[in-house]
Amino acid sequence: MKKNYFLFLLLVLMLSSCDLYQSQDESFSKDAIEISDDFKLDSLDLEVRKEKLKAYLIQTSKLNDDTLKKKNYLHASYYAASIDSALFLEANSKAIAYATQLKDSLGLAGAFWDRGYFYSEIGGYRQSYDAYQEASELYLKNDKPVLGGRLLINMAILQSDIKDYVGSEVTTVRALKVLKPLDAKEYIYRCYNNLAVAYNQMNDFENSLDYHKKAYEIQQELGNNTYQKASTLNNIGVLYENMGRFDDAINVYAEALEFSELEKEEPQVYAKIIDNRAFAEFKIGKKEHIPEDFFKALHLREAIGDEDGAIFSSMHLAEYYEGIDKNKALKYADKSRILAQRREHMQGLMESLRLQARLDKANSYAHLERYIHLKDSLEKEERAARNQFARIRYETDEFIEQNKYLNAQRKWIILGAGFLLIIVILGFVVRHQKIKNKQLKLEKQQQQSNEEIYNLLIDQQNKLEEGRQKEKKRIAAELHDGILGKIFGIRLILSSLNSKVDTESVETRSNYIAELKKLGEEVRSISHDLDANIFDSRSGFISILNELLNEQSIIGKYEVVLNNDPNIEWDKVSSKIKINLFRVLQESTYNVTKYAQAQKVIVVFKNQDTHLFAMIKDDGTGFDIDATPKGIGLKNMKSRINNLNGKINFKSSEEGTAISIQIPINQNRKIWLTA
Repeated sequence: MKKNYFLFLLLVLMLSSCDLYQSQDESFSKDAIEISDDFKLDSLDLEVRKEKLKAYLIQTSKLNDDTLKKKNYLHASYYAASIDSALFLEANSKAIAYATQLKDSLGLAGAFWDRGYFYSEIGGYRQSYDAYQEASELYLKNDKPVLGGRLLINMAILQSDIKDYVGSEVTTVRALKVLKPLDAKEYIYRCYNNLAVAYNQMNDFENSLDYHKKAYEIQQELGNNTYQKASTLNNIGVLYENMGRFDDAINVYAEALEFSELEKEEPQVYAKIIDNRAFAEFKIGKKEHIPEDFFKALHLREAIGDEDGAIFSSMHLAEYYEGIDKNKALKYADKSRILAQRREHMQGLMESLRLQARLDKANSYAHLERYIHLKDSLEKEERAARNQFARIRYETDEFIEQNKYLNAQRKWIILGAGFLLIIVILGFVVRHQKIKNKQLKLEKQQQQSNEEIYNLLIDQQNKLEEGRQKEKKRIAAELHDGILGKIFGIRLILSSLNSKVDTESVETRSNYIAELKKLGEEVRSISHDLDANIFDSRSGFISILNELLNEQSIIGKYEVVLNNDPNIEWDKVSSKIKINLFRVLQESTYNVTKYAQAQKVIVVFKNQDTHLFAMIKDDGTGFDIDATPKGIGLKNMKSRINNLNGKINFKSSEEGTAISIQIPINQNRKIWLTA
């Protein structure tokens, strides 16, 4: 009994860490108006919002009106989740406490809803499911079936996330029973889509296809929703691929790509579809869009920061190069694995390990062993989560019985809860600090990973350059030791004939000897020049950039000219400059390929004493700079150069576009390194 008593105390505290949804009381007192809620303004700095939220909570705690306190705490917790986890939980705990005290069922349901969303975002599936269930039951009891049905869908999606597909199917059917009589098409669509996903994972492809088609029919009725329509068609295409019907998959992808605004409005979905279409065509031997679509999807995903999508683009490229170029296949497979590992994308990591095991025969056993270990760990965790969900309803009934018993000891519970609440709040403060430290650590690791990836590319280029230089040296040695030796022998022979004293012979031999000397000097000069080139490497950054420019020129069908100042010692330029400069040039060339319709692109690098100058210029159609100030690509380019204390300028007209960049060489001795 003591154990159950303690569990109940913990549950009461958990219920006190929730989100605001809506309060039904619309009345405000003079006290409420005087309390500033500026913390909800997205335009303010995060730390400023946090301080304003703290002040708001302190002022609310001093109010005498419990109804107003409840309203303020609900209002605060609605915005607090995006500001600070600890403050969110503090506001929610009080919001739930006052809503319970005032018997505000709808306010309490809204708070549980927000709590469920909060935990779903941080991976707390069990806590999220519990909160959604509480909210759903409250809404259904209070004659709010649409809201209750929406939460049942959320619960079903959580079950799908931990691969409890049978449980997800049961919960989705419950949601449909609530929503179908109301003809709530938007949410019925979500039910059909979730059922399609669940059946697909259970290999029931026919049922999955049927529900995907039903979902698409509803989207047709709802009107012009490009994102959901294209996403549903993409899901149908993937399902056709799973069924081995690649021609049908290609046709569905083509239908999705007919949405005229898809590439502009939904670049993430667009990249996914062209990558999937290219993979389906690759599977049946078509080459119409290969490998251009693979590269286009990868570059687009990298440009918009869709690293999860880049994982699968890299895997598809690895499979494409498997029978063409083993080194490239291994390169893209390894890139996929590194991205998945950094993003903690378990599905991508498992698939990339399995692909590496097939491609990298020398290390196949190690890759397979890691794959099996990861698969077993995930299955164990998912099994545990499914068992938890199966016990939820039983534990809910048990909680009701415990609640009846513990009502008699309510005073002790309040005292114990108050004491524990203080401990929990302190724990949340410590947890928040740990999360902040972890975030800083992850940012540092991400920077290190970027540098490692770049250094791997540099190593690859250096190895190629090393081979070329060895060959140059060998040729130099042949010239010097072979040809020059023979010439020297001939010269000796001719010299020995000088014993003839007739004037004509002496003069002729002298002329030949002089010519041979000149020839020897010329060969020696060539030999020295070849040998000197060994130390004049232009590999590394320029080679990687050349590869990018060549790929883009193939896709965009334009000519590329690269002018590199030989005075720039790229091996002494820090990785920070090279990585950011490469990303800016990558975004620029991508924009040229996508929009400019250019015939020629020129890239220039110059060493300007204290600054590094770079320019990319095209002869395309240009664009209106003032009309597109909010483009994420241009913002990213400006941000990267600003982080290097540099300057970037854009000039565009009907004759083309020019982007010029200046980066200081010495910035606190960190940016440009000396040998």
